[in-house]
Amino acid sequence: MVFSALKSRFSLLLVLLSLSFAGSLHAQTFSDADRTAIRGVIQAQMDAFARDDAPAAFGFATPSLQTQFGSPSRFLALVREAYAPVYRPGSVWFGALKSSDGTPVQMVHLTDSKGASVLAIYFMERQKDGGWRIAGCRLLQDPGLDS
Repeated sequence: MVFSALKSRFSLLLVLLSLSFAGSLHAQTFSDADRTAIRGVIQAQMDAFARDDAPAAFGFATPSLQTQFGSPSRFLALVREAYAPVYRPGSVWFGALKSSDGTPVQMVHLTDSKGASVLAIYFMERQKDGGWRIAGCRLLQDPGLDS
């Protein structure tokens, strides 16, 4: 159990370090409107996953992610298999909104179906129309929330 906690903390440290090498991960002042919009996009995608609404969930991804996955059904299948805590979270708590080289990075604390804490790190991208879309997501065990 102690080893598992250390491994989780080490994994989190590695991700944060990799973000730091890509650019400093720091708190940036975002407008309340941007903060609300970013959280709204993430929550709306989770709501679409809860309904198994592949086209709606796919619509919250950036065009480059859409091209990478090819179709809403392929996207939903990947999320269902590899991102189960995002697909069917037990609970959701929005953490800090930070920046890495100007890219907003939203921390979202989740619990999975077994009650384990997971940190979802969402990379956001502003679109030409001024809206926000999800450019990527990484999942880590979230040792800070496990009891």
